[in-house]
Amino acid sequence: MPRAPAMSPDERRAAIVDVTIPLLRDHGAGLTTRQVAEAAGIAEGTLFRAFATKDDLVHACATAAFDNSDAVRQLAAISRDLDLDHRLAEGVAVVQHRIEHIIGLLGALHASGAFPLREGHDLTHGKRRMADPEVDAAFVELIGDDAETLRLPPEDVVNILAHLTLSSAHPMFPVRTMTPAEIVSVVLDGTRKAR
Repeated sequence: MPRAPAMSPDERRAAIVDVTIPLLRDHGAGLTTRQVAEAAGIAEGTLFRAFATKDDLVHACATAAFDNSDAVRQLAAISRDLDLDHRLAEGVAVVQHRIEHIIGLLGALHASGAFPLREGHDLTHGKRRMADPEVDAAFVELIGDDAETLRLPPEDVVNILAHLTLSSAHPMFPVRTMTPAEIVSVVLDGTRKAR
């Protein structure tokens, strides 16, 4: 096996997590460290220098799935030249994709009997807010000056968008998936000032 490129420990851990998340979606917690090492192009010993146990790796993957930095970057990159409907629809598409990835990973882990929870680290319930303040703030920025066209404060509009987006992407809700454009239409039709 060729030698893995030199990386800092944090870079190595991040690279291993990036390779492992799709494998966990496919195999659940039954995934082997050998599969991870092969996919990452590293020896199992390198894997265990980065993560002491497979459980540590699984927990790092679950934690990474909740990292919102990529979604926030994507939301910030949406063109402000688009009209409000199209800006928000692009934003909803970003969040739907993120939710589907999180649910896919956690669903696979739960189905395989190894939900990645540790004492004091409840990733989905309890004291952790389901809202994501950074993503919410990025949506408020997307609304921008168009806030004056709305009957509700932008934060309330974003809250409604978040609820509909979550319910449209979550497989436990027995409704058909709404498209981003449909979600935005429902929300803006209900919150725009009369013209």
